[in-house]
Amino acid sequence: MAILSSFRLIYIVGAANALFFSLLLFSKRDKSLADKILGWWLVVLFLQLAIPALYLTNLNLNYRYAGIEIVLYVFHPLFLYLYVKAMLGRLTKPVTLLWNLPVVIFYEVYCSYFFTYPAKDRLLFVEGKEFLPAIYLVSMLVVIVAYFVWNIYASYQLLKDYKDNVLQVYSYRENVDLLWLRRMIVLFALISLLVFPLGLISYFGFHSMVFADYFFFITLVVFIFFLGFWGYQQGAIFNIANARNEENAEPKEADTSGQHVLEKHYRKEALHLDEMMKSEKIYLDPSLTIHDLAAGMDMPAHQLSKVINTEFHCNFFEYINRFRVEEFKQMACSSEYQNRTILAIALDCGFNSKSAFNRIFKDVTGLTPREYILHRKS
Repeated sequence: MAILSSFRLIYIVGAANALFFSLLLFSKRDKSLADKILGWWLVVLFLQLAIPALYLTNLNLNYRYAGIEIVLYVFHPLFLYLYVKAMLGRLTKPVTLLWNLPVVIFYEVYCSYFFTYPAKDRLLFVEGKEFLPAIYLVSMLVVIVAYFVWNIYASYQLLKDYKDNVLQVYSYRENVDLLWLRRMIVLFALISLLVFPLGLISYFGFHSMVFADYFFFITLVVFIFFLGFWGYQQGAIFNIANARNEENAEPKEADTSGQHVLEKHYRKEALHLDEMMKSEKIYLDPSLTIHDLAAGMDMPAHQLSKVINTEFHCNFFEYINRFRVEEFKQMACSSEYQNRTILAIALDCGFNSKSAFNRIFKDVTGLTPREYILHRKS
């Protein structure tokens, strides 16, 4: 009974978290598609935990509900993939749902076999006192593991691709690189892919699902909290897909003479860009994006990105932060700023956090800011 009480407490805490964050998301005034998907995912997670909390309240009375929550497992990797695509602005076609549909149907049909057994027998299966046919478990496991792995991999690749491209757009990483979501995918992968072998070991080795259930539901409660917390805080991000469409729309040069003219044009634009950066010091704006800079130069953002990539051999993020680092060097060595802290100077130079400044400064100079200042003074 103590174990059942512990389980019930875990389920209730997780279900309450999921319901709370789903209500927060649905109550947002400017809900995005990603917010709506995450809200419904949290509703499914709420049901995933609320159902066992219900039948564990009085197992003798509510045993007929045991195991119903298994029908919901298949929706989690789908919601993960849809949420990532929506966050990146790439959920534009229903094809994502169509290729997932056969697996979802297969899983639900297989689950229906479990519910052909009487309620008391289903409870024995859940408790590990009786075993389902081995062919049923193995075939189900192969399909569902493959399904989980593919969706997790596809979700992570989407974010990796976004990370590689985001530095072409922003001069900062905070709140736009979706590091928190990549970490959530890793946590989801650990929970999902470890629970299957743990479940089999518990089921056949110990004739009980207690060990696997403890692992799954404790980690799921943690996952729900961070997913809901960070998902609610996440604002709109730039749509990389739109930038690629703009880039693909640029007319291609058909001959070498045209390419030569284009290269001369890039060099001219690069000189103009450097002069504007030095005279106007636009890089001091900590929220600067390539769209802001492109508007100031009266040219398309994708074209400006090509100018920076081609002429300066770096991305937008690296280009802007080189100027910020140089600005810091000048200010830190000036007597006018001797009474200012390193962080205060860094913020004046356009950096928006201490951690970002330290990382970028070390990448550019090979020294920490303090090491650089001590080296100059010596």
